[in-house]
Amino acid sequence: MAAAKPIRILTTEHDGDDGLIVTFSDGTTGGYVIEELLALRPVRERSKTKPIKTTKKRNGELKASRV
Repeated sequence: MAAAKPIRILTTEHDGDDGLIVTFSDGTTGGYVIEELLALRPVRERSKTKPIKTTKKRNGELKASRV
């Protein structure tokens, strides 16, 4: 029996002021508000990676880059 492929996040989009729409590799999408995401991860940990800066392109798409 083959192992199931892990589901990955493919894209994220802003939705309103405090929302986020996530597209997953299994073809599903999920809509979240900030409060829901914080409840999923109640303990935050220090990250050794550089923060990501998100900028909006002229066509409205978001571009993420490391600062």
